[in-house]
Amino acid sequence: MIKRIADALFRWFCHPEYYPDIQGDLEELYTGHLGRSRFPQLIYAIDVLLLFRPALMRPLFKNSNSNNIAMFQNYFKISMRTLGRHKMFTAINVVGLAIGLTSFLLITEYIRFEKSYDSFHEDSNQLHRVSYLRLNENGDVIDKDAMASYSTGNVLKKELPEVLNYTVTKKLDEITVRSGQNLFKEAGIISADSNFLKLFTYQIIYGSPETMFSDPYSLVLTQSRATAYFGDKNPVGETLQILAPYKAEFKVTGVIEDAPDNTHYNFEMLLSDKSLEGRDDYGNWDYNNYYVFLKLAVGTDLYTFADKANTVFKKFDDNESRKLDVHPVRDIYLESDFTFEPQVLGSKDVVDFLLIISIFLLVVAWVNYVNLSTAIALERAREVGLRKVVGAFRYQLIIQFLCEAFLINFVGACVAFLATELLLPFFNGLIGKIIIVHAWSHPPLIFTLIVFFLAGTFVSGFYPALVLSGFKPIAVLKRKFQNSRSGILTRKTLVVFQFTVSLVLIAGTVIVYKQLNYMQTADIGISVDKVVHIQRPNSNAETEEEHEAFMSRFDAFKNRLRSHSSILAVGGTSNLPGGDATDINSTTTRTRIIGLTERMDGTTYVQYNDDHFLEAIGMRLIAGRDFDKEIRSDSAAIIVNESYLKRFNLPDLEAVVGETLQFGETEDRGKRTIIGVVADYNRTTLKSKVEPTIYMPWMEANALVIRFSDTEAIDFVKETWSSYFQDVPFDYSFLSDRFAKLYEEEERFGNTFLVFAGMAVIIALLGLYGLASFISIQRAKEVGVRKVLGASQFQIVSLFYFYFFKLIGVAAIIGIPLIFLLMNKWLSNYAYRIDFPWLMAALALALIGALAFLTVAYQTSKVVRLNAAVILRSE
Repeated sequence: MIKRIADALFRWFCHPEYYPDIQGDLEELYTGHLGRSRFPQLIYAIDVLLLFRPALMRPLFKNSNSNNIAMFQNYFKISMRTLGRHKMFTAINVVGLAIGLTSFLLITEYIRFEKSYDSFHEDSNQLHRVSYLRLNENGDVIDKDAMASYSTGNVLKKELPEVLNYTVTKKLDEITVRSGQNLFKEAGIISADSNFLKLFTYQIIYGSPETMFSDPYSLVLTQSRATAYFGDKNPVGETLQILAPYKAEFKVTGVIEDAPDNTHYNFEMLLSDKSLEGRDDYGNWDYNNYYVFLKLAVGTDLYTFADKANTVFKKFDDNESRKLDVHPVRDIYLESDFTFEPQVLGSKDVVDFLLIISIFLLVVAWVNYVNLSTAIALERAREVGLRKVVGAFRYQLIIQFLCEAFLINFVGACVAFLATELLLPFFNGLIGKIIIVHAWSHPPLIFTLIVFFLAGTFVSGFYPALVLSGFKPIAVLKRKFQNSRSGILTRKTLVVFQFTVSLVLIAGTVIVYKQLNYMQTADIGISVDKVVHIQRPNSNAETEEEHEAFMSRFDAFKNRLRSHSSILAVGGTSNLPGGDATDINSTTTRTRIIGLTERMDGTTYVQYNDDHFLEAIGMRLIAGRDFDKEIRSDSAAIIVNESYLKRFNLPDLEAVVGETLQFGETEDRGKRTIIGVVADYNRTTLKSKVEPTIYMPWMEANALVIRFSDTEAIDFVKETWSSYFQDVPFDYSFLSDRFAKLYEEEERFGNTFLVFAGMAVIIALLGLYGLASFISIQRAKEVGVRKVLGASQFQIVSLFYFYFFKLIGVAAIIGIPLIFLLMNKWLSNYAYRIDFPWLMAALALALIGALAFLTVAYQTSKVVRLNAAVILRSE
């Protein structure tokens, strides 16, 4: 790809007489590099760029002769001298262009990475996921569940010819693995069937894809996990003992490459789907606990197929409140708004925001060049007039000024490429992903650099070239020339654009951080400070007696913890607060409160707690009481939250205590007594509303939360654990850290926004600095006259301030509505958000004004301090 582009460029600019010979030499060099270099195409492109010399260039117009070529060589010489004479002009433009292009390259690569999710699979455009939608009586979608039932894929494959293949997979809970004498906790575990590697084309390192998942109790490792367990040898045929939850030997049947970062469904270990057989949800259409993926035929219309799939679906599931959704796999990461996604997804809005920022940064840098080039029009006017008098045509002058733009953009592009390479480690850390390792080894980045270097040359250079080449020689040489009104208006418009961009980015950054701070400090309804959590060991019991003995030991462990003075509470639960969308149970079964409500559709979230969990996390009981282990009837009790009751529009929360909640349609089954109502709390990110949740009793809960008063309690927990569970590694973490991880993406976005907003402001201030300098020089005569007539320094400086602060005022009029529209759209992604902070927009405007004040003050003060006689002595 790079070689083809370089060839086309060389054919375009090289003189036809020289092209065959030089092209042959280039091909010989390329052939030599093929065996010696990792990047022969990149070296070829560099060789072509080095040949971009006036002596080798083709005639620009028909009937060109040697004089034209000599003149073209002269353009470059004159351009170099001009740029050298205006060192500040050159430096400001090179630095501005380099910053803008560097920022653009980095953001573009991040956006390319975010949009590349799941596109690395073969036939990725044919892969789709089947999910469940829940509808209300009007047919409107009220719930979107990323999962579906186990039978969905098989049925659609049999009934619809468009389905070429399917796979069913399930995200599993954390497991404990024994390898020799070592114990490991593994979290990235999913089940897979024999079709999994046919749809998701990961490279197979060891094993046969035909037999990898054919037997129960078999597993496939990723390369990194295989190395962790078995070193560099082929592990196929080796066994690993999974203690929890299976207590069985699993045979390693294959090793595949690690799943890359740009997949929405990451994993480290694949368990054979047949290991899960015997579950009662395999043939039940009400259990949507699986991720079902289809491979559709090329050219399948998705909307038509979805209608056909739902027609088939209704043959097996007559629930009118439920239908299927078919979604392209490549779109899931950025576009899905479904619950129960397998991992935290990206945001299309964030990608769009960053794309806008990157374009603004580049345009602001180009605006600098246009502004400064037209600002020095008076200084270049006599040069243009003389050239026209001696016979220069306008097109020749345009070419000369475009040569200057080419040189500045070329140097800026070289600096940007070097800066990109140096900043990549920092940028990868900023966004939390390794998008690329080296700039020089990534062809798409190099291609983007070349394209926008050439585009920048034309965009930034063409308007100044038209303006400067259009001067009338007689008016110039008679010194009757002055800047046109249209030129001044254009320059003001561009300055307003720069201020507007800076204002929007600064205000946006402040609003992002304000929302992030709100989410991290908001009252979520529970207290997570000084709370740790640990996983309960698996009993590995083969008999009921063994299980009871284990649970007796576990209860003794909890009671021992409660005896310590620094431990305030120890509670158990099935699902820890602070998890992602998948980290809770749910049911779509219709529910009602007998005597108070009718049966109602909707997903109800289910959590299992013991009788100390509410105390351990500080959940507030509004009405009724907590579970009590000593009350036998509590095994059939239930606690509900406020959001569950809001579904039924029940205002009197205490009135439901003692009433019966019923699941399903069968009148004499699924009944539980409501013994309490708890206040809502945000179990996950504030992007989501509090879910309608019910809490059921489970005294054998698999996760413990421990509230403590000082850190010595942690040491006591570790010592006690070692005395009760010697063969299980002790592992704990803070509940506050678990919640903090929910906002890592927002924090990275805020940091990224901050960095590039800073870049935009720097570019704008560089341009403002140069523009203020040139304007102050051009108005030096006016300053001298005013000083002679008695004007004070303050009055003179005020004139300059008034010029620029009028532009800032216009930028505020345009920018503040833009800030509201853009940031209000971003804030709408959050169920719990700040009100739009108008004060932040005002502070951003004040900051822009202060920076502009300092920049203009530095430049204008130098002219104002000059002696009027010195300024006017040439008049």
